[in-house]
Amino acid sequence: MFQRRRLMAGAAGLCAIVLVAPAGLRAGDSGGSPSAKPLTSPPVAASPHVGADVSLTGRLSEVDGVPLLVLWGTQYERGFTHGYLLAEKIVGLFDGYLRETVRGAEAIENFETTARRHLKAMNFAPRYLDELRGMHAGVVRRLGDAARIETLDRQIALDDLVAVACIPELARIGCSSFAAWGPLTADGHTISGRNLDWHRLNALQSGQMVVAYAPGPEDGRLGWLSVTWPGYIGCLTGMNSEGVTVAMHDVFAGPPTAPLGFTPRGFALRDAVETAHAATAGKDVLAVLRGRIAAVGNNVPISFPYRGGNKESAVVFEYDGDLTNGVGVTVRRAQRSGSAGDATAYLPCTNHYRKRASAESCDRYEKIDRRMKEIARSGQLMTVADGWDILRMVACRSGPRERIQTYHSVVFEPNFGRMHAAFSTPDRAAPENKPVTFDVRSILDGAPPAPAP
Repeated sequence: MFQRRRLMAGAAGLCAIVLVAPAGLRAGDSGGSPSAKPLTSPPVAASPHVGADVSLTGRLSEVDGVPLLVLWGTQYERGFTHGYLLAEKIVGLFDGYLRETVRGAEAIENFETTARRHLKAMNFAPRYLDELRGMHAGVVRRLGDAARIETLDRQIALDDLVAVACIPELARIGCSSFAAWGPLTADGHTISGRNLDWHRLNALQSGQMVVAYAPGPEDGRLGWLSVTWPGYIGCLTGMNSEGVTVAMHDVFAGPPTAPLGFTPRGFALRDAVETAHAATAGKDVLAVLRGRIAAVGNNVPISFPYRGGNKESAVVFEYDGDLTNGVGVTVRRAQRSGSAGDATAYLPCTNHYRKRASAESCDRYEKIDRRMKEIARSGQLMTVADGWDILRMVACRSGPRERIQTYHSVVFEPNFGRMHAAFSTPDRAAPENKPVTFDVRSILDGAPPAPAP
């Protein structure tokens, strides 16, 4: 069952991390060692990037009513375009969230103290700081003096946007996932899916969207689609141009062995989805995670196109800050059975370790596992519709009395580069609503080509 008390306790930490102007934030490379450079927020007018030379490198449209933001260009240009086109939504979402979770000057002061302690321990890659600087400039350029957080009685700051990137560190995320392939699916093609479950807040009831990041001009990273909210640039749920999927799941693990230098896990997962190739996805993601220290426990399920034979098409990385145990990562694969040791062609994932630590009981995990076994015994081939049935079976209900709800649900078809996403409404959990299909490759192919470095 959901550990609701512990999840809700994390909500207080979430409030803490988004409030403060964190003088102790650290900027460094994308790995685990912190740099001594502090993050500062220079006046927007002083930035050499902001001027007549800045143009929008993106477009905002809708796919069956779901906002789709396509971004290209440099990290700063992507951030500026994101901030400019979604300025009102970014400010409104942030302010609305604070109105629900922070009440009174004393509470804000207490939260700020907690935030400083946590943010001093974080390590931010320069590429993402540059993107967030661009976002802040875009918001201020679009709204001017109206770029205000009324709850805090001040303008939105760059530091606020940086802190938003750390929300998953302190606001713990539920979630359920599955993957199936080979003998369980038609032609063996991979089918995977995930529910994102989180605290029920009115501010989060609307505004979810898909952001497409075209391949970057500087480093040859892969393009990908992100299911997210305005202003958040990490990876919660994503699929790249080669059909590799990555999702964030929370696990209540022990404390990290390192005192600082933690990479926000949304950035670690973004590095993973932008660098994982279909043929080497497991190795690629493992290398990324082992190079970035996690502050909290995670299950990171990935899936990728089926390649035939007895090859797996999904892996779960059990990932935390205990560097004495597998350099922070343990790989969980499909169970093996029978005299030949053949792997089962499915892999469930929820919010408990099953290999890095003793497995705990979880009704959602058991439901997924039981349903997969039923499909295998019946000889029927799993379809996308079956994937939606599984996600509905383990979803958290929506409603004013519910404390946790399923905000978005996604079924992936990695072999075809397709992503089907459904979003919650105030009275219906995400998988109960009509999904919208996104053709990942065609969306990314529609962005302008990256210029030569």
